[in-house]
Amino acid sequence: MMNKQLWSFAALDTLFFKESRPMEAVGGSELASVFPPPARTLIGAIRTAVGESHKVDWAEYGAGSHPLRDIIGAPDSLGPLRFTGPYLLSHGERLFPVPCAYLQTADGQQTRLTPAKSAIECDLGKVRLPIKMQADLPAKPLENAFLTFEGLQQFLSGKEIDQSQIRTAATLFAHEERLGIGRDNSTRTTGDGLLYQTRHIRPLHAADLQIGMTVSGLQDPSLPEAGMVRLGAEGRLAAWQRGAVPALPVADGSKSGLLLVLLTPALFAGGWLPDGFAAHEEESGRVWLGELAGIRLKLISSVVGKPVREGGWDMVRRAPRPLLSYAPGGSCYFCEVVDGDIGHARSALHGIQLGQETEYGRGEIAVGYC
Repeated sequence: MMNKQLWSFAALDTLFFKESRPMEAVGGSELASVFPPPARTLIGAIRTAVGESHKVDWAEYGAGSHPLRDIIGAPDSLGPLRFTGPYLLSHGERLFPVPCAYLQTADGQQTRLTPAKSAIECDLGKVRLPIKMQADLPAKPLENAFLTFEGLQQFLSGKEIDQSQIRTAATLFAHEERLGIGRDNSTRTTGDGLLYQTRHIRPLHAADLQIGMTVSGLQDPSLPEAGMVRLGAEGRLAAWQRGAVPALPVADGSKSGLLLVLLTPALFAGGWLPDGFAAHEEESGRVWLGELAGIRLKLISSVVGKPVREGGWDMVRRAPRPLLSYAPGGSCYFCEVVDGDIGHARSALHGIQLGQETEYGRGEIAVGYC
């Protein structure tokens, strides 16, 4: 049994992964789907699939000591399991969020953000803010898009991204609006004010789209290689299978600085700032010093996207989970190596996970040059 394995999920129809707003707070607006879905949603589906393969009595499992807890952990603990993801797969190839430092015009011209040579005063102090490499180009961040393996490798290496390596959301999945009404199953009647609107995700057949999650520490020789499970809100049916974990692209070439790119949302105590970094005043302006995986770094500047809000339902306490804000996938951090070889630093940091809740798949990074 391999220690790391890919679990991939394919929708049989549509999928719905409810955003963080509660149903009763919707009013006249529509509840959208979060996609890729929250990590806890896929983790729950994986643990459920393992339990169902053992024909577990979930009430007995939740009540106290149970043999299954040695495999998938307890209701409020992952036990031996560790995860990375979730991420999208198209035709079996992993897709990556487009880095926030990548900019593109309407006609496909591209540039990227880089730290300014001089610092200016702002709400963070006197810092080197990111600026366009081509200041006069009317480019903006590319939202709702993903990169292929080759596309991310090109970006990490400081090269232009071939447009054929960009996958827009519209080429991967469609949105479907649904109208529903709540009802009392015991009386088979509906109540007043229970209309709701949701937006489902329908993967496009041509994209052969799946949702992937890397699982470590799962030791269960009797587990089948494939199966079915209910996934996300409304319990939509999905097929799952296990396979080999896709590799991360590796940057080539070398420059003076390192670029850390978040591939999955990260939870940091300082919001945008990775844990372990502290502000330091230099003559040229404010920087942040810290250490990751034994590598001492100087954080010069960053480009962080809109925070991802995740909550969910605590099945142990039967109450909503606290709503937390995560730095989104695609966020970029421009760093310098304080001491040591930059190539060694890139290798040591590439693929590690940063911040809190790393066991839930948070904070995976790819490292390139800037």
